[in-house]
Amino acid sequence: VIMAEVELWLHPDIFYYGVVYAHPKLSVPYLKKVIAYARSKGVNGGYPNLSWPIWKHMAVNKMLMADDLAWAYFEMFHNLRDITPAERIEQAENEHQSIESGDSLSHRQFVTVPTLEFVLFLYLQQSNKMSLRKSVIADEWPGNSPRSMEGVGSKSEVSTNMDEHKHTSFVQANLSQILELLSECFKGEVSVESTLHGEVVKALGYIVKGKVSKQTNVLSIYELAVKHRIQAKSGFMKATGNFSIRTFDNWFHTSLTQNPFGLSSCITAGEKLKWITASLKHPEQTRKKPRIVTNTSTAPAGHKVVFFTQCSNQTIARQTETLNGNYVKIHRCHKAYFYLLSPLKCVSIEKCTGSTFTLGPVATCVRIVSCQNIVVVAPCRSIMITGSENITIYLTTPTNPIISCDNVLSRASPPVTFAPYNTFYPDLERHLADVGLTISPQTDKWNSPICVGNLNNLALNASRTNSFFTIMSPSDFYLFAIPFKFPPPTDSHPPTTEVPGGLPAEYSQAVKSKQRAIERWKRALKDSSMTKDERHSFQLLVEEKFKEWLSETGNQQQLDDL
Repeated sequence: VIMAEVELWLHPDIFYYGVVYAHPKLSVPYLKKVIAYARSKGVNGGYPNLSWPIWKHMAVNKMLMADDLAWAYFEMFHNLRDITPAERIEQAENEHQSIESGDSLSHRQFVTVPTLEFVLFLYLQQSNKMSLRKSVIADEWPGNSPRSMEGVGSKSEVSTNMDEHKHTSFVQANLSQILELLSECFKGEVSVESTLHGEVVKALGYIVKGKVSKQTNVLSIYELAVKHRIQAKSGFMKATGNFSIRTFDNWFHTSLTQNPFGLSSCITAGEKLKWITASLKHPEQTRKKPRIVTNTSTAPAGHKVVFFTQCSNQTIARQTETLNGNYVKIHRCHKAYFYLLSPLKCVSIEKCTGSTFTLGPVATCVRIVSCQNIVVVAPCRSIMITGSENITIYLTTPTNPIISCDNVLSRASPPVTFAPYNTFYPDLERHLADVGLTISPQTDKWNSPICVGNLNNLALNASRTNSFFTIMSPSDFYLFAIPFKFPPPTDSHPPTTEVPGGLPAEYSQAVKSKQRAIERWKRALKDSSMTKDERHSFQLLVEEKFKEWLSETGNQQQLDDL
């Protein structure tokens, strides 16, 4: 039998959107205790699926973890799983029903996750500890906030390659420990010194994907390892369903490579897109040309990426199949306006300054890293912010936003400001359904973030809350009008004509108050005793002041770009 060659790579979602903070008790000895306790509980919420009550007992009572941090890990893992939009909507309905019944947390009792995969997820939080340590002296994720608009030379590609290489190096260096940890579950069943239980390799499939060389069908590492033409190399023993640990280890290390559908591959071999809505207004202000590349024509579903870098002084507006259900990475953009109004899978915004990002519904996560002076408008399942300052987020989300304590603390104000979601466009509700995202005032957690980091590993209290984020005052809140005309709908789905779910009462009142002020102003002008010439002079004065304001705020350029 001719042996098939295999390419293995790391699933990027877990490292980019699931690794936030290594709690001190997420060490191997404690994680082994988690496995042992879960195994002792068996099918009653311990193994093979771990229930929230069992995990909460271990995390809060044994590991002394804050309740909301324990839930954040559990929920984050659950959000990263491959669940259909219909299942997501059903989960939201269960939460809504528990709130209406008077117990807002009762729905959690029924949430379960695969035990070994979840323990692996907890172990991988250690990779964040390494990243944070290195970022003090290096320009890599999470990194320091950007201080210049164009960055340094070709660092966008170097930084991206470093991310992927760093994650791969972490797993290669720690594979033996990972296998030993997960094998704890089967100590009494196999000789763990020489034999690897099949369930361990299945769990490893949570972070390791692959394919047979020269094919495009992506499989988990277990699905590849048991293929007839691969068994001899992977160490699979058909009689027992287990693996030779030495053979498997060697096969893993020799087969692990760069993700052929990952960001690095997309940057080097992707198709260039000409999506700049407006021409560059100030070419002298940047030495780097904008680049937009994608692998959507070559990558399989679930692995398609659209990458933006160095888009400075630009307006980019798109609602297109190229974005639908795909990853979006936005990197080193300065004074740019993005309108990406399609249903998206994950969005990463890194090292951007002075920009506004208006996004369609995001199925999994928005990740903001090392940004400065940006505005994000997004309906999303989850959001995390790290290494950033002066960030304003107009948000609707069913999960608690995650704020990293390494966000830059300016003396003037907290680094992150949250406000309720403030816009709509005709296809919004249809796009929300496409990603399984529901908007409900009862379940919206836009104003309830969780802070993680090295502050005694505790949940936010009142004093910490004031340090790391603030909630926008209703008096500062405005609705955001998307400045584009949309084609009439081609299906029977009615267009969205208001913010789904409505605004919180105090913000709704503030908007109405401003609208009434405008009406009073119009009425006062209409009822004034000014002559026709005086009205004309007054009109010119108002227009002059408005143009001054547009110029001073930089909004004139945005209008010119439309």
